[in-house]
Amino acid sequence: MYIDIHSHLIFDVDDGSKSLENSIKYLKEIKKINLSNVICTPHMYHGRREKALKIIENFKILREEANKLGINLYLGNEILYNEKTLELLKTKKLTTLNRSNYVLLEFKRNENMDIDVLINSLEEFIEAGYKVILAHPELYINYRNINYIRRIKEIGVMLQMDATSILKNKTNSKVYKFSKRLLKERLIDIVASDSHCTKKRDFLSLKKAYKKIYRKDKEYANIIFYENPLKIIN
Repeated sequence: MYIDIHSHLIFDVDDGSKSLENSIKYLKEIKKINLSNVICTPHMYHGRREKALKIIENFKILREEANKLGINLYLGNEILYNEKTLELLKTKKLTTLNRSNYVLLEFKRNENMDIDVLINSLEEFIEAGYKVILAHPELYINYRNINYIRRIKEIGVMLQMDATSILKNKTNSKVYKFSKRLLKERLIDIVASDSHCTKKRDFLSLKKAYKKIYRKDKEYANIIFYENPLKIIN
């Protein structure tokens, strides 16, 4: 069993699906792998009203198509951090996951702020009452340090790994090696597809990653692919 809390399935709003036809194609892939609950998390940064309205409009269209297939779609944002992010969340210009207090945050892949500054920034969200999920920590070049990850987790941040990072043929060796260690030490809270509706970043990778982890540790696989994602949807 698995639930996906991070995907770019909504068409024509970010670097994910480019058309309704492409989104429907991947809805059929979702159906094929028995994935019935997906949170759509298009990229948001500045909280611009025009883009937010387009996301909602296209989400409603896609949700109708998903309902025909028995797939439940939920709405959220993947939010690229900046100094205004917290205020934009408070004023509802950015979207939490399924209207909950869970917020999916990411940093630039080459972000290089001091680790203490980064942690203090994350703590501000927690103090404001948000439950922070840090998207794909294994991908940040300058924080690929196990001690940094432990410190981030210790303040109460949840860690979401991309499914492709677990698959050797889908990622580079450094990401794969670090991801294996994060999983071995059970530092990851959620695995998600981060599907961009492409061959390289698809929903099938979620199923493959689940099977791989399930063979090694059934209990942990259930927690990070189903139980923790279910708490967010609920």
